[in-house]
Amino acid sequence: MATKVCLLNQKGGVGKTSTCYHLGGTLARMGKRVLLVDNDPQASLTQGFFGPEGTHAIPPLATIAAAFDPDAEPIAESLIQPTPIENLAIIPGSMALATYNMLPMNEWGRSQQGMREVLSELDDAYDLILIDCPPNLHLCSASALIAADALVIPLQAEDFGAQGLGPVRSAMNAIQAGANPGLSLAGYLVTMYDKRLGIHLAYEAKLRELFGAEVFTSPFPLAKDYKEAVAGRQPISHYRPKSAAAKSAKAVADELLARLDAIAMNQQDADS
Repeated sequence: MATKVCLLNQKGGVGKTSTCYHLGGTLARMGKRVLLVDNDPQASLTQGFFGPEGTHAIPPLATIAAAFDPDAEPIAESLIQPTPIENLAIIPGSMALATYNMLPMNEWGRSQQGMREVLSELDDAYDLILIDCPPNLHLCSASALIAADALVIPLQAEDFGAQGLGPVRSAMNAIQAGANPGLSLAGYLVTMYDKRLGIHLAYEAKLRELFGAEVFTSPFPLAKDYKEAVAGRQPISHYRPKSAAAKSAKAVADELLARLDAIAMNQQDADS
């Protein structure tokens, strides 16, 4: 059964999409069957494979937007687009998501269950499903939390980069108390980390003081190779597989798998 991981932070610019992109490629290179879900109206994750023109050419009902359309009955497999990377596929994003995402909560209706319904049809086809979310806590993010087994919160080790943590944690708690009791926190993932900067060292130490083992041991470092890989339309695992950036992504991927295994074991113990 596929493990569904939501990557979410209310703060923009903290590397959610880049993390999803490079983790997806790295896990695929490790032999995992990976599906990416571009759940952000900006559709940047989709553009990382197909470019802006290719992304805009995809009809909205052939993207994850179909999961939010109350009049649509999407067939999950029909939404999947292959990527040039072996073992890695994507359900594309669309600007059409913006309309649904901004609906007031009292109008969400069955749309908030749409992603869960779509992804549940794909449990046997993938090992991991990574869901990239917009930098807010509206319908798209709520739907991802309802669908997910685990939440990863990417953040920068800086003041502005860490400001979205409280609201995201509150949103997770609300979902756990209602629509998705099985949702677990996989951890806080430090991104764009530069150990040469004193402010990054200080904030990382503070994060570990506050959250302890909930903070990933392995960070995503600040490296131009990640941006160059996206420009080359390949995750770092395939663009420069022997680079230090690729090795860092592999360390994060290994730790994510270990954390997901621990969550699964804890749930089995709780159920027995």
